[in-house]
Amino acid sequence: MITSFSNPLVKRIKRLRQKKNRERENAYFIEGLRIVISAIEAGAPVELLVYSSELLNSAIAWQMISAQQAAGLPCVELSASVFESISDRDNPVGLGAIVNCRWVNLDELIIQPGNVFVALVQVAEPGNLGAVLRSMDATGATALIIVGPGVDPFHPSAVKASMGALYSVPVARADNVEGLVNWSSAHGLQATATTAKGERLYWQTRYRRPALLMMGSEREGLSSQAMAMADQVVSIPMAGRASSLNLAVATGVMLYELARQQDNQDIGS
Repeated sequence: MITSFSNPLVKRIKRLRQKKNRERENAYFIEGLRIVISAIEAGAPVELLVYSSELLNSAIAWQMISAQQAAGLPCVELSASVFESISDRDNPVGLGAIVNCRWVNLDELIIQPGNVFVALVQVAEPGNLGAVLRSMDATGATALIIVGPGVDPFHPSAVKASMGALYSVPVARADNVEGLVNWSSAHGLQATATTAKGERLYWQTRYRRPALLMMGSEREGLSSQAMAMADQVVSIPMAGRASSLNLAVATGVMLYELARQQDNQDIGS
């Protein structure tokens, strides 16, 4: 059992709170029963497990730890006080893991006729990214593409908000919108841009699959240049005083509209 706050592993886990260290080490830390078990079950590149027998009281978690130990995965015990020092929760459950970052290259994505891809362009809030992943998982979307600099999908807030969807929805990167649209066009995707203001309402529009939804940043939305590159631009109407919806909510609305249209098409075929 590790009882020292200055232990190298404890120091490393604390370092992984910062994006620059996650990028340098190509790893991140997760904690909690649901997210750790989701990572293990999905075959995520888990480097090691950490746990505190003084805090952990889940029979399922203990079974998982035993199975992973038997399979050769390093499982390290921490004292309760040490585990609490690495946790960002008020009442940690005593289970965590270091996981290697897993990115998918755009060219590695396999395009099939029914696919739906979501591109987040210069999005900044990790909680929004995690919530988008959760909606994508719920609607069966194919992959998330992060465009340009911005949000880190392995930020603790993104991981937590994804509720395990980080391990079921592949995440890829594109350097810029031009590269994204070139990739989309080359593979026959219909690129739909979204805006808070526009004449073409999202529910009055037909969407062709494979589809690409382009969602802009929380504050600025998509640039006029990005919208000009899309095959079509749609808007979600706003009846109240707010100027726009939360990014994750807007993405969920669009994803469910595409799912609804697909279901209607399947029923009619």
